[in-house]
Amino acid sequence: MPVRMLDPATFRRMPWKNGGGETIEILAYPDGADLASFDWRISMARVASDGPFSRFDGIDRTLSVLEGGRLVLDFGTGRTVLDPLAAPFPFAGDAAVSGAVPDGPILDLNVMTRRGSCTHQVQRLRNGAAAECHASLALALAWRGTALLETGNTQEPVPEGHAALIKGEAPFWLAAAADGGIAYLVEIGPVRGG
Repeated sequence: MPVRMLDPATFRRMPWKNGGGETIEILAYPDGADLASFDWRISMARVASDGPFSRFDGIDRTLSVLEGGRLVLDFGTGRTVLDPLAAPFPFAGDAAVSGAVPDGPILDLNVMTRRGSCTHQVQRLRNGAAAECHASLALALAWRGTALLETGNTQEPVPEGHAALIKGEAPFWLAAAADGGIAYLVEIGPVRGG
């Protein structure tokens, strides 16, 4: 299985686009791309105070709360409340959004793709649940416990806190660890109809 394991020690730390906090970049494409030139980007951010989210024109985003309490997203026309049990939430990066953390700091997972270049889908797996992936490019994040990648007769563990980039090996399965395990599967795909 063509897997590139990503150690958290290699994740890149940088300020938010709006300067309001710090983001931990797991991976972006193309390599070395900045916030204005990526096709796709997967990162984590600690949100410690209320305030506006960075705006990313032409970008589609999905947010998941990894740890902490509630993240309240205010779009002006309505609110969405996320917490570690909520499903990953997609929205347009062009939207004017503010976030509130009424229960204290949270850590989120942020997946972004450039509209017209590629698409993405995010799944959260818990307590031994598994998902089949048919994308030719995917990233697996083992958040709690060791996740397991499997294709054909090959199995590869993804240690807790690590990520794995999988290219060209579809289909494969990703399973979260049992007994409290949490893993995320990010599928990056081509633009449909393009």
